[in-house]
Amino acid sequence: MNLHLTLFQDLISLCKDLSPEHYTFKCKQLNQVAVGEHLRHSVEFYSCLKAGIALGKVNYDARLRDKHIQNDPLYAIAIMEDLSSFFSDLDETKDLILSSEESPLSAISTSIARELLYCLDHAIHHQALIKIGLREMGLEHLVSPAFGVAYSTLRYRAKN
Repeated sequence: MNLHLTLFQDLISLCKDLSPEHYTFKCKQLNQVAVGEHLRHSVEFYSCLKAGIALGKVNYDARLRDKHIQNDPLYAIAIMEDLSSFFSDLDETKDLILSSEESPLSAISTSIARELLYCLDHAIHHQALIKIGLREMGLEHLVSPAFGVAYSTLRYRAKN
């Protein structure tokens, strides 16, 4: 669970360091998408999982797409702090059903552990995109070189 908490702490730290203007700046390198939009997208996958755990079924297609998260870094921080506390003591062994409009199957068996891994990988991918946006704004120094790099890649680099 530490990796998820680290991810949220990195994103919370970034939100604290960015001005609202930088947070919502439409980056040319990201097809006119803002850092806040990538952050919202990542956080909402975790929110979907949280809601799905209560129901025993998760569907990432049913995200709320809360524009308040993508436009207000302080609100985003509050959402991430809430999620951090929820995921800190979660039983990852519990089974879930995954559903998606994109699957020919109506339901796929999965687990909280597997879906947490999916959310983590997905969020790291969006961190990499956020870093591109930060670079465009001259703000890449706000994140560590490891921000947006898969943990397996970091381990591989450390060995070589």
